[in-house]
Amino acid sequence: MKKFKEWFFFNLFLPAAILIFKVISSTFSFKELNGAGISPYQDKKSGFIYIFWHSTLLAPVCFYRNMGIVSLVSMSRDGEIATRVAQSFGFVIARGSSFKGAAKGLLELKTLAEAGKDITINTDGPRGPAESVGKGAVYLGKLTGLKVVPFGFAWKNRIRLTSWDRFQVPLPFTKGVFKFGDPVMIDPQADAGREEEIRKQLEVELKKLNTDCEAQFGR
Repeated sequence: MKKFKEWFFFNLFLPAAILIFKVISSTFSFKELNGAGISPYQDKKSGFIYIFWHSTLLAPVCFYRNMGIVSLVSMSRDGEIATRVAQSFGFVIARGSSFKGAAKGLLELKTLAEAGKDITINTDGPRGPAESVGKGAVYLGKLTGLKVVPFGFAWKNRIRLTSWDRFQVPLPFTKGVFKFGDPVMIDPQADAGREEEIRKQLEVELKKLNTDCEAQFGR
């Protein structure tokens, strides 16, 4: 029975849910702040590692679809769901997290970065704590030489779930706003202490960017 439920979920329910979400996502509208030379839509000249909160995952999936952007996704069951959703929107997926498959995932990301791909990481996933920047983003910046760009996001109308990150589900015809921080270069010779300083700086910046986005809608 358990195997049948899994088969039903991944082969019938999830594809139908993705199709419905694609239809709903066509009603969304988006705005970017501070995106010149940084956003994939605004004449950027180099690849970046974009980091954001797990709770806003659906926003970049919808807006930056079909650009071949690479996303690191955990090897959990939830990660499998996220993988199928992201791939249906034209993202390239590398599997791994700090809990399982970390080395494999990072090496795959390094290879893809060297091939000219942008990378996105929901930096407090897959288990939290919510709104924290993990070490993986800093290490990946050091490993690949790509600058790390934090971006905040807010939906105007959304439902917040009771999950660990209070995941945000947008309502039809809603608006969304992105705000980008300055790209951060991580010295390949940076020691553990310097890496931790950068991690903390990115965390503070990411919280501020999300607060600024929420303020766009009076929150």
